Amino acid sequence: MVLGIAILAAVVLGGLLGMWIVRDAGYVLIAYGQQTVETSLWVAIAGLVVIYLLLRGVAHITRRLLNSQSLVMTWRSGRKANNARQLTVRGMLFMAEGRWEEGKKALLNAVQSVDTPLINYLQAARSAHELGDADERDNLLRLAHESTPGAKFAATLTQAEFQMSDGRYEQALAALLTLQKRAPKHKTVLSMLVGCYEALADWQGLHDVLAEAADRKALSEAEVRRLSRLVWDSLLKGDEKVSALWKRLPRSLKEDHTLLQEWVEHLIDNGRDDDAESVITLALDQVWIPELVRQYGTLKGADSARQLLVAQGWSKARPNDPDLLLCLGRISLLCEEFPQAREYFDAALRLSPSSDVYAELGRLCVALGDERRGKDYLLQSLSYLPELPMPQTPTIRG
Repeated sequence: MVLGIAILAAVVLGGLLGMWIVRDAGYVLIAYGQQTVETSLWVAIAGLVVIYLLLRGVAHITRRLLNSQSLVMTWRSGRKANNARQLTVRGMLFMAEGRWEEGKKALLNAVQSVDTPLINYLQAARSAHELGDADERDNLLRLAHESTPGAKFAATLTQAEFQMSDGRYEQALAALLTLQKRAPKHKTVLSMLVGCYEALADWQGLHDVLAEAADRKALSEAEVRRLSRLVWDSLLKGDEKVSALWKRLPRSLKEDHTLLQEWVEHLIDNGRDDDAESVITLALDQVWIPELVRQYGTLKGADSARQLLVAQGWSKARPNDPDLLLCLGRISLLCEEFPQAREYFDAALRLSPSSDVYAELGRLCVALGDERRGKDYLLQSLSYLPELPMPQTPTIRG
């Protein structure tokens, strides 16, 4: 039905158009210079239509040809990029297997066609480092920096890692401090700074960065504890005042028996008994450490009487502590309070016999004239020696 109507409309319009052409063909004159072209209007219109269709055809063919070239170029570019990615992956696999030369070659062959040349240059630099070629390594790091805007941070960080590996900690530290100014919370930078400071035995520097590294979880808790103790073990043996050090000492380390004992022994070995006394007093006010109590009784401070009063103050809360009683007896000897010293030693002996108590009682009794009892106590002190083989018959005769 629709097709019939369309045919009928076309016949009618064609008839009308034919009538118009027969009735008035029109006239067109085209003149150019000495040349003229005459034709009817309808022929001119038909000619323009043909020219228009020819131009449209040429334009369509041209676009198709250009699109075909573009597709070819895109295909070639995609194939090249895909090959570069495969080369990069192969290079990374070679590196994982320790095949540094092959890995470096593959990475560099792909570097011109990958989207991220920075990665290829950095990994190739790592291969050169493993191969011991410092010049090529540094050149590749420079190319990495130049290849990508904003790559300076990554290139400098990698270079610092290589410097640390080579034992050039001063150079690595300088680079890392520069990076820290740009990114003070960067975990890798903080972790590497910690490694540099420890290698350089720069305990103050390590102390300054360790808290930030711990806060940012750049180190494990176990590593933080180890380094903290290492830092303070060194700082406590410096020349700073004991009271100032104690205020700065972390709370957890104020209860570290071994650390405090080593600090006191260091002070005693360097003739700083008064400082050792201060440390013990500060520590025992916070946590009771038997080893420090015994050490307190061996100190020869400037004021033994005051030392005795301090220990007697402790005894009010701990009247039956054998270590404290031994300590009180020894300080009483320093104050030349000999009968009082014997009372303390006797009380300690009743509570917990030990070689130290027997020895102290023995020499005091001998000094007081009670040689028989003194010798008996001294022999008792020997009974705490470990059982070891002895000669069956004397080998030295008088």
